[in-house]
Amino acid sequence: MKRQDITAKGWDAYELLDSGDGRKLERFGSVVLDRPDPQVLWERTASSRWVQAQAQFVWADKGERWKLEKGIPKSWTISWRDMTLSLSFKGFKHIGVFPEHAHQWEELLLLGQRHPNLRMLNLFGYTGAASVAGALAGMQVTHVDASKSTIETVKENIAHSGLAKDAVRVICEDALKYAKRLIQRGETFDVIVMDPPAFGRGPKGEVWKIEESLKELLAGIPQLLSVDAKLVILNGYASGYSARTFGELLHKALPDGDCSY
Repeated sequence: MKRQDITAKGWDAYELLDSGDGRKLERFGSVVLDRPDPQVLWERTASSRWVQAQAQFVWADKGERWKLEKGIPKSWTISWRDMTLSLSFKGFKHIGVFPEHAHQWEELLLLGQRHPNLRMLNLFGYTGAASVAGALAGMQVTHVDASKSTIETVKENIAHSGLAKDAVRVICEDALKYAKRLIQRGETFDVIVMDPPAFGRGPKGEVWKIEESLKELLAGIPQLLSVDAKLVILNGYASGYSARTFGELLHKALPDGDCSY
């Protein structure tokens, strides 16, 4: 297992303008956002730029909320390559896309070009950027997420990106439960992408706690991989664990794989 540091690059529709003091200033399309990030401990480098923010996520006495300038749309789209993604101001600080994942989308596109007709499983797929990238690369994609509202955004992203409705098999289900069902059916995949939350609930009240559930999920991954599997991605966000921790867990599950973190 080795460490590999990757710097996510901006693109026309996205730019990190500044960061510091626990917040990030970012441009998504034409909309500039000021959002909290607990890992941003350094000082801001361009304080004057922060007045550009058109939407700010703030903590209030009655809970968190978005504070929007007058005239700012509550939903809009941005593009990356042939993908078009729908964004909106969610109940938390998220808006529907993790721009730092763009490197992974690139990996999926290149992999699909080299190996036609791969089967891809995207667990905790959120709004489906990785699923759309896989489908655009010619993969047969199964997308799993427990949120009904998020599933609707996935369908929007599929349509916005010019794909057929059935280009992605979209499943609203608890990821761990569905993975077990896939194992029972003997389904296997060439590519598996996972982006588990620290805590979550399935559509029938199933509880996901990363400290308890992730090891169980990863234990089943070898049974879900095809003989000629190409790629497994495990993302970690807001869980408090280091990249090394996730790398060790994945290496434990797949000791014969070429694992980096």
